[in-house]
Amino acid sequence: MAMLQPQVANKRIPINAFPPEVRQALAQTWDKENGGFVTIGELCAGYNGANSARNARQGRQIAAMGKARPTGGAPASAQKFSGAYTEMPGDFAALDSIGMAEGQSIWDRMAAIIRSRRLDMRILLDAHDRRNAGVVDVDTFRRALCYAFGNNWIELAITSAEFDHIIKPYMTRNPNNPGEPEGFVFWQKFATDLQTLADRRTHSDNFMARLSKVEAKERVAANLQKTYGVSEYDLKKAFRSIKELLMLKAGSSSHLVTVAFRNMDRDHTGKIGAAEIKKYLAVAQRGNESIDPRVMDCIVDLCDGDGDGEVDYVELSKMILCDDIMELLALVPDKSLKSKSQAADSQVIGFRKVTAKELQQAQQAIKTKLLTKYPNITTALRKIDTKGDGFLSREEVKEMLRFNELLKRIDYYTGAMHGSITEACADTLCDYVDKDRDGKLNYNEFARVLTAENILMIPAPKNPAARFGSGKFS
Repeated sequence: MAMLQPQVANKRIPINAFPPEVRQALAQTWDKENGGFVTIGELCAGYNGANSARNARQGRQIAAMGKARPTGGAPASAQKFSGAYTEMPGDFAALDSIGMAEGQSIWDRMAAIIRSRRLDMRILLDAHDRRNAGVVDVDTFRRALCYAFGNNWIELAITSAEFDHIIKPYMTRNPNNPGEPEGFVFWQKFATDLQTLADRRTHSDNFMARLSKVEAKERVAANLQKTYGVSEYDLKKAFRSIKELLMLKAGSSSHLVTVAFRNMDRDHTGKIGAAEIKKYLAVAQRGNESIDPRVMDCIVDLCDGDGDGEVDYVELSKMILCDDIMELLALVPDKSLKSKSQAADSQVIGFRKVTAKELQQAQQAIKTKLLTKYPNITTALRKIDTKGDGFLSREEVKEMLRFNELLKRIDYYTGAMHGSITEACADTLCDYVDKDRDGKLNYNEFARVLTAENILMIPAPKNPAARFGSGKFS
């Protein structure tokens, strides 16, 4: 059977030239790069042998090499000319194979191959550190890793994203300005951690700490872009400018924070608001406006660590005196989540001025206490149903809470406080069941209220005064 000539096999045919059902099939099987075409070689896959389909796809993807982002700061044209491509084997679907530890993380795949071939990564990677400095550039590290795994490099199928992931905890630094070259890779630390994982089948503590630190900074950078539309570079640049302005005003680094805080706190309240900070910085940089107002708003908001709308001396000093603002922000809890949580806890439920937090704590306390004595809540409530009619009164419920030392009261003789549930909170729990205000509580419904996974998802009791006029309800 005659083989297709290369010039014929590589001839492109637009997918739009085929019927709709064929077009859809071709798009799913061949045109995964959304190029809008297929080649004759791909259409004739199988005609030239069992591997022709794989070879055709591999040929197309290899022809597209050099389009990934360049590394090391060199221009893309120079990298393509020198052959320094950044693609990794896992980036090509045509190179996929059923390899060792397939489907697991890149760390586990590397460790499995090292155990299987009894490799020593410390010796293999050392061959590329010609200056014996303990660090190499990113491109050299990529080549060293390829050399270390040898014939298993394709089987490892590492992608560019996975490569970036494994080197981040070992980078000397990140570029401070656009266009700057990348930092170097601490290959010795990498080799030690990887060998430890392969030999002991567990990560070292130092590795997990470094990885957590990197992931925290990545979350901060993503949140900056999403919440404020500010990049990490913009934030660092503005932060350096602000520190220089404050240093100029203070005249001495030892009194930097004190002088800055006094100049901003004009009303001597011990706290400064966002408006005071912005006004001070605007005046300080007058005539040399180098700080973007949008970034300034971001920094002022980030200074307010507890989300109360004001900045105290401690918060300002932590921000100004830190060496790496991204590292500082990675250690600060998510202020928006904290403020949302506080707002949710202080939400008033019902009409007796009981907060959501008090109600949830009361529900949990009752449930925990009753389940230590009875198999379930329904059985516990049935025990206090003295009439046996399936209903409880509010007083019976409160008496049960008093008996179990749950209802808040002051001991007449000792003055000690007992219990944690107020009468208003107990009445609010009863209001969930006693909707018609007849004083009767169906204990099956009451049990559902006490065992609800989130009581706030149940519609809150409505104030009966809206229907029956003003008055007090017990």
